[in-house]
Amino acid sequence: METLAKYKFADWLYNRFVENYKNQNIAEAFTFLDILSRYQMFAMEVRKLSDQRRHIKELYRDIQKALKNGTAHKLFLTGEEGAAEFKREMKTYENYLREQGFSESYITECVSDKAMNYYGNS
Repeated sequence: METLAKYKFADWLYNRFVENYKNQNIAEAFTFLDILSRYQMFAMEVRKLSDQRRHIKELYRDIQKALKNGTAHKLFLTGEEGAAEFKREMKTYENYLREQGFSESYITECVSDKAMNYYGNS
């Protein structure tokens, strides 16, 4: 699924926060969070940006909730980058299972289970 162009900037800011937070670059992570917050305020002022405003609000809320719960290091990337990371992780997992010598039917079942539960781990 392709990310709409109007969401790409907010997704990019969110993903930079996630990457920097996971890499323990806390100051840089909060710089991107601050920019996302300012972008949200800008979107509030411009009437045409109602879709973006809703999307930014969701992303910002997810970060705030994760920070409050102490789970920000478990956030996943979003948008096209998130989809690419998901595919990469599933392929790595599939290759790992093949190296371990499991049957194709078992590999398919395990990959399917992991894919369905991927976002439940946060």
